[in-house]
Amino acid sequence: MLTSARKDFGRRQRRWADGAGVEHDARGYVRELVANLWRPLAGEALAQFERGSELTPGLTTPARLWSLGSSAALVANVFDYWRDRDNAPLVAALGLNGGTAEVRFEEPLPTGLEGDPPLADVMLRWPSGRVAAIESKFGEWLVRRPRNKAVFKPKYFPPAREVWTEAGLVRCQALAADIQQGRERFKFLHAAQLLKHALGLARSGVPDYRLVYLYYEWPGREADAHRSELERFAASLRTELELHALTYQALFQSLRTEPSVAAEYCRYLEQRYFRAR
Repeated sequence: MLTSARKDFGRRQRRWADGAGVEHDARGYVRELVANLWRPLAGEALAQFERGSELTPGLTTPARLWSLGSSAALVANVFDYWRDRDNAPLVAALGLNGGTAEVRFEEPLPTGLEGDPPLADVMLRWPSGRVAAIESKFGEWLVRRPRNKAVFKPKYFPPAREVWTEAGLVRCQALAADIQQGRERFKFLHAAQLLKHALGLARSGVPDYRLVYLYYEWPGREADAHRSELERFAASLRTELELHALTYQALFQSLRTEPSVAAEYCRYLEQRYFRAR
């Protein structure tokens, strides 16, 4: 069952669509993908999104990128603007150092295990070889994660092996095991996904990497619990994993003060995502 906060979140996106003249169905899916984006995805950006599942229709629903509440649409609307320009202001607003970086979407993070690897929603790559993988959340964290369900696939716990420990992530291994065995539980934070990303980054061979958790804040009891879980997760791994957490609201407030940022880009983001409720 959806919480009241999740319902309010969905209603806000539908109000934006109605006010902007964007046609959508009762479930919140737009009629045309271009209506869900500030600018159409094209070329390399489109090819990168096709590596994931955001453009793949379900059996009874359009692809997730067509949803007004799509996290992938939020990623495209915020980050695609920066792919073909000096994105040092974006890097600074994210709290990262290093100047302009290459922006890529749906970047695979191979773990060395069978099957599909986890995908970073956004990957920043600097000429020095340094990388930052961004895990983005829009409204997904507002839905409580199910109890009594295996969080990791068996491949992450092969017999007589500890895959995180092998990658130098001893604390991650312990936390992953606690989550899998039910000794530790995160109700709103998708901790397992972050641990998979950490494994992929550690196995990449890149000596200088950072994991960024970028999420859209929404007030309520869920927000307090989510924030507490995020702090607990980060604290348990602080000596081993550099996790940087930031809200989309804070990111936008930083970007809008930059004189070089296009006014129409900021106007779209404000009206779509950041206007006072």
